[in-house]
Amino acid sequence: MPTLEIPESLFKRLQRLAIPLVDTHTTVLERVLDDYEARRGTGSSVARTMNRSESNSAILEFDPDAPPDLRHASVLAARFAGKTAAGWNRLVHEAHIEAMSRLGSLDALRRATKSNFITGRANSEETTKGYRHVPEIDISIQNVDAAHAWSNTLRLARHLGVEVSVDFEWMQKSDSAHPGRKGKLAWRPA
Repeated sequence: MPTLEIPESLFKRLQRLAIPLVDTHTTVLERVLDDYEARRGTGSSVARTMNRSESNSAILEFDPDAPPDLRHASVLAARFAGKTAAGWNRLVHEAHIEAMSRLGSLDALRRATKSNFITGRANSEETTKGYRHVPEIDISIQNVDAAHAWSNTLRLARHLGVEVSVDFEWMQKSDSAHPGRKGKLAWRPA
């Protein structure tokens, strides 16, 4: 078996991707290469399938500032400031409910968020553009894809200094980043 020498700085980067007590140097490198090949559409699908099935039970943990491709990822469990949410956009709603209670005004909320929202209930034209009413704070927030939902929620978590976490699973689709695998994104204040 060939030996690979890498600089300490690269080794530390790989360590940040490792799941303690689960991953080996090889499984971390396989995961990085799987992700790279999936994004490029290259590599041996047989090798990727074998590697995934060998460690399919492990939950992949990701840097909250560098999330993976979240297309076809369904929420299994999500929490924002101790409140649960079922789904990416419901997580965005919970984050805004918490932000409104802490910030106290729509102006402060508008400055803190990246989400598009309007005051009150969306009319039929706005509803067709994806706005959904959040009755707890009487605003309508525009639905977004999973990547934007994470980004918008993470921004509010940082602004408020509260924890946010999402456990998710990719669907078994060829253009999923990690078909059939489970992942986790989490951030907590220092």
